[in-house]
Amino acid sequence: MRRAMIRARSLDKVVGELLEYTRPVDLTLRPARCAAVIEEALSFLEIDPDRIGVRIEVDPDLKILADAEQIKRVLLNILLNSVQSIEEQGEIGVTAQAESAQVALMIRDNGCGMSEDTLQRIFNPFFSTKEKGTGLGLAISMRIIEGHGGEIEATSEAGAGTTISIRLPRSE
Repeated sequence: MRRAMIRARSLDKVVGELLEYTRPVDLTLRPARCAAVIEEALSFLEIDPDRIGVRIEVDPDLKILADAEQIKRVLLNILLNSVQSIEEQGEIGVTAQAESAQVALMIRDNGCGMSEDTLQRIFNPFFSTKEKGTGLGLAISMRIIEGHGGEIEATSEAGAGTTISIRLPRSE
């Protein structure tokens, strides 16, 4: 009975993510403090500070024009991937800086990194390197960022870590 319940929850999660991926992105854009959005996303993760250091470098007054809840979701997904990529000890760095009409947000980790083949496919729907992954997290994240009129890209080196770069509209 317990195994059936676990399978049902897993199937429910996959169906929910699939439905979300196929729906149009519905955003409510408002000015949001970038630092607050990052800190709120981080607050959902249980990171062992003895194992993973987190460094945040963000001007507290820097604002994005965004649906803060959706951006938190994107950041949570990326940060969770970063945490899972660090096998022993490591560090995650989050930076944000103004670039004319945009804010450049970077999440870097020194985890296991990715091969070139994997890197080319990470934003594709249903592609996952995780045994229980649906392969929709980064695909949905890309749709959310593009819905904001922004961009998301990744660079990585196997054994050396990954950087996810996001550009979002800046709010004055």
